[in-house]
Amino acid sequence: MTAFEGINAVGRVLLTCIVVYKVTQFRDMANAMERLGLGMMGSGSFLTVPVILYKNQNPFEGWAVTILTVGAILLLIGRTYRDHKHWAANKRMLQAAERYMKSRRKM
Repeated sequence: MTAFEGINAVGRVLLTCIVVYKVTQFRDMANAMERLGLGMMGSGSFLTVPVILYKNQNPFEGWAVTILTVGAILLLIGRTYRDHKHWAANKRMLQAAERYMKSRRKM
């Protein structure tokens, strides 16, 4: 085992632990797509540890990284959707504030 394999394996386990912590402790701060993506990232990350350590000797080699990748894509789509909703709500709030200030002749 090379140093990079060890670093990758430890990194994947650490990523899995962080995902588990985030999903369990801050569940209400993420939408369903973000939670699904995080769950897939955590499981895919954990399943890639044997792929890193035992090349060509495990059943996870073909699809574990796919789960990790799809999870990351879902997480980013969910987060981008949530960011867009916040941006649109802020824009509506500013427009409403401008209308209010104009009606009060403050602008």
